[in-house]
Amino acid sequence: MKRRFLYLSLAIALVLLFILSLQIGLIHLHQSVFSLIGKNNSVDATTVWDVRFPRAFGAVVIGCALGVAGALSQGIFKNPLAEPTLIGLSSGATFGTILGIATGLAGYGSWVNCLMATAGTAIAATVIQLLAPNKNFGFLLTGIAFSSILTSVAGLIISISRRPGIASITFWNFGSLSLVNFSTIRTILPFVLAGIILAFFLAPGLNIWSLGEDSAFYMGMNINRFRYLNILAIALLIGPAVSAVGSIAFLGLLVPHVVRLVVGPMHRHLILLSGLLGAIVLLISDLLARAAFAPHEVPLGLLTSALGAPVLIILLRARRAAWVVEQ
Repeated sequence: MKRRFLYLSLAIALVLLFILSLQIGLIHLHQSVFSLIGKNNSVDATTVWDVRFPRAFGAVVIGCALGVAGALSQGIFKNPLAEPTLIGLSSGATFGTILGIATGLAGYGSWVNCLMATAGTAIAATVIQLLAPNKNFGFLLTGIAFSSILTSVAGLIISISRRPGIASITFWNFGSLSLVNFSTIRTILPFVLAGIILAFFLAPGLNIWSLGEDSAFYMGMNINRFRYLNILAIALLIGPAVSAVGSIAFLGLLVPHVVRLVVGPMHRHLILLSGLLGAIVLLISDLLARAAFAPHEVPLGLLTSALGAPVLIILLRARRAAWVVEQ
């Protein structure tokens, strides 16, 4: 009953925030969103359906992807700090995106660019998994170091590239939904849906995985296959999200922690609720980014970092998360 109420509450909150995101913006609407349904021949209708709707829908898709990816990362790497941005997975996606644009192999929002970002994420996750000396601070430091290397190389590519407009990618790299349109959503949605579906089916295995790799092996699990299927799911979620809006920090770290405090470590509920809450958090963040310093827009990545870090510290001090599922 508690979980059903939580699902229903989050779903209602998501719908209300979505409507609010359509209503609020730099251009003041002279009528409500509901009165614009079915209309496309006015400034208000164009603003809502061609500009705000794809942006809000993009926030839902990408927020859901980041929330689920955060839950998967913490589960498969068995580290409460295994957030995609912190451990270098987002840097892998950023590197793949910038490499595609700078070399002319792919344009922003294309499926090739999305595919290169996904490949960058998968390669980064695999390298970090192989190089990390242990699963605690060694793992975290390896991820931070590898992230710094990828960020430096990406910056070098931007500096030496002669592609027109490549320097403007800097604002995108801080995280922004301003470039999201229907074409972008059509490109990333199949990747994200595939990642979410795969994550859902991997969830029961993560409960066993939390008992330890040895225990999982003796219970009949193919360790290497399970690990790389999780990396594939994370790549399908992080790569498209970063290729569309850049790096958005702390959402994938904060959201699973909040959900775990409420419903515990059972991964099927953890993954689904992390997706819902991730969409809600990104919608709220986008509303703040647009409205807090209007007419200027704050990069989403900076805003989520500023809001997420102190909240996470408070949550971790208030209660210690349980990481092992009781069988």
